[in-house]
Amino acid sequence: MKIADTMQLWILTQRKWMYLESIFSGEDIKQQLPDQARKFVNIDKKWADVMDSCKKNKNVRHQCVIADNGGRWDQLEGISQQLDQLQKSLTAYLESKKMAFSRFYALSEDDLLLILGSSKPETIQVFLLKLFDCCKMLTFEQGGKLITAMTSDEGEVYKFVMPVKPEGSVEDWMGRVDDEMKRTLHFMSKEAIFFYARTDRMDWIKKQIGMVAIIGTQIWWTFAVEDVFRSIKNDKHAMKRELAKESADIVDLVAIIRTDIPMALRKSINCLIILDVHARDIVE
Repeated sequence: MKIADTMQLWILTQRKWMYLESIFSGEDIKQQLPDQARKFVNIDKKWADVMDSCKKNKNVRHQCVIADNGGRWDQLEGISQQLDQLQKSLTAYLESKKMAFSRFYALSEDDLLLILGSSKPETIQVFLLKLFDCCKMLTFEQGGKLITAMTSDEGEVYKFVMPVKPEGSVEDWMGRVDDEMKRTLHFMSKEAIFFYARTDRMDWIKKQIGMVAIIGTQIWWTFAVEDVFRSIKNDKHAMKRELAKESADIVDLVAIIRTDIPMALRKSINCLIILDVHARDIVE
């Protein structure tokens, strides 16, 4: 029974060691967690001594019952407990990173460790779709020293108003990317809404990314309908003119969708047609 229990503990301890060894073998993680790295080095030496002893004497009964003055149980249990403590420290460290940048909660611990264990900011690219809805890629320029744009899963690109430098800890500069994403989209939306009534609608749609075209169209439709209610006291045909205008807008969208246009613009217009038809039906 002691041999079976010892072997079970041995295998469990080995699994813990293999997991943490793959983490602390990276130089970047050693720099991020110097205290934990030093603790793992000491544990690793103890584990290496056990395995070296096994290499010299491969008898199972000797290793489990006789070796180390009564077997390996106490030694393996000590190593296992130390690995558990190290795992708890690692989990607490990852939790602090998630609290600093809450989008990291969408990643597994292994994914987050891969990001934290790399000195290259571009490592984040693989995980962007998990961190941001529809964001597939960041545009790195100047040898990875500047983030200038975002690219969606559909291939739409928009440039940041203020480029972000990926400097400092990853949770800090990713927080700045998050803030700049919101600030840029807010700026683009306000600018698009301002120029909506001053530009031909089809030309306006072609210049906007999909989400901005949709929000601008809906805001101006709401304004137009409210304006009709204000003017209908003096003009009984105001609502009919609004209906005619919206029908004409749909005809224009249908016409452009039949031409050779980029796929991202096609998806945007498809969505606008659905919204415009719904809006027209409400007015009707």
